[in-house]
Amino acid sequence: MRSLKKRPRSDNLVNQSRRHSGSLGRRIYLGLLIVFVFFVANYFWGDLIFLRGDGLVMRDKTVIAASYVSRIDEVAVTPGAVVSEGEEILHIASPEQLERLADLSTRQADLIQRSAEFRLRKQIADRMLPLAKERQQKTGELLDMVGGLKSSGNLSNERYHDILAESFDASSQLARLMADQDTLSDQMASLETARTEAHMALKNLQDHYSQGVIRSPVTGTVGAHVPVPGSVYRSGDPMVSIFSGDAYVLTYLPRRYLFAIEVGMEVNVSSGRQSVAGVIDAILPVSDMLPQEFQSNFKPRERSQLARIRLVEPDQFPLYEKVSVSSRLMW
Repeated sequence: MRSLKKRPRSDNLVNQSRRHSGSLGRRIYLGLLIVFVFFVANYFWGDLIFLRGDGLVMRDKTVIAASYVSRIDEVAVTPGAVVSEGEEILHIASPEQLERLADLSTRQADLIQRSAEFRLRKQIADRMLPLAKERQQKTGELLDMVGGLKSSGNLSNERYHDILAESFDASSQLARLMADQDTLSDQMASLETARTEAHMALKNLQDHYSQGVIRSPVTGTVGAHVPVPGSVYRSGDPMVSIFSGDAYVLTYLPRRYLFAIEVGMEVNVSSGRQSVAGVIDAILPVSDMLPQEFQSNFKPRERSQLARIRLVEPDQFPLYEKVSVSSRLMW
């Protein structure tokens, strides 16, 4: 019979070449593994050798708060508007302040009236005092003259008593006028002090209320939140915020690092859209809790020291934008 398949001889095997396709897959796997290890190491320990921090773009903030219960009548600004120092931004009304102004005005009018009355009484006392002195002197002389007549029996008791009463009335009136003169002087001085204080209180309250006009204390930009007409604010409630000055970055420094962070160090500030050079202007001696948007789900909540970064181009970022800070040179 004839064989259909030729079988190789066991003593004469032919060497077979193997395919090397598996080596490329191992290289890709090893490369991905190295990248993953580098990413994990950079995430947990990269702060030790690279300056990396998160920050917020800030400006100097001026808050205009209600000093008393106020109702908003008019709003002259919009969010993001640029205002100048002294420019009108709000018009408010406060029944409480209007009532206080009315009370102080009434009190001042009453003090002015009382001061006028005391001044009139003082003028009368000043004019009557010389006459009272003259009357007391003459009645005293008359009493001395009739004293001898009374002793000799040439003057009746009734007439003597009339002259004695007249002398007593003259002395009493002189004493009252002299007392009134001294008392009215002291009362007028006290009343004048009270009237001056009431006038100053009324003027200060009028200047503070300023007919309900609220003006900007600085030149800057109005914040994102402005009141609407009809809103009522209690004392101490913020009504509007104004941001002034150049923009800067308030950054949260890493807790651990193996390099020196000093004032004057050049850094790079990036928002993802654009990057701007900056310089560390101050390292603040305070720490604060990282905002919620800076917290990591894989790390515990922590506090970081704050630093202020001056931007070379401060107008490139909007207010309160989240940015990342990194060193311009790697250590």
